[in-house]
Amino acid sequence: MAGWDAYINSLTGGSQAIKRAAIVGLDGSIWARTEGGSMFKATDSELKTFVSLFNNIDSVPSTGADLEGIHYIVPRTEPNLIFGKKDKSGFFAAKSKSAVLIAVYEGENQVSADVRNAVEKLTTYLESIGY
Repeated sequence: MAGWDAYINSLTGGSQAIKRAAIVGLDGSIWARTEGGSMFKATDSELKTFVSLFNNIDSVPSTGADLEGIHYIVPRTEPNLIFGKKDKSGFFAAKSKSAVLIAVYEGENQVSADVRNAVEKLTTYLESIGY
């Protein structure tokens, strides 16, 4: 789905703290992801499990979440939003009607607001066009 690469560029351009990102279908299939030295490296199995977390989002803080071989604590969730944290990195993942947007960031806590904003803004846009 090469057309989705533009959305990845938009997402990573939304915050300098975003180091890796992906858009995946609700079945865990990768629609687009960062490539090259910033390649989003989550496995198919990880993504299927990760996407399924949205089915019982209230239980995620008690179990955490795994992406790219890293276990993140999940201090909070909101409807269709998961926030994960590990040391000075973390992720925001938001679910739209047909996809999950994931942005992995590095930096202090203050950058997380910019990352969340970028993820939620793109998710809202995708929902507005039917995704």
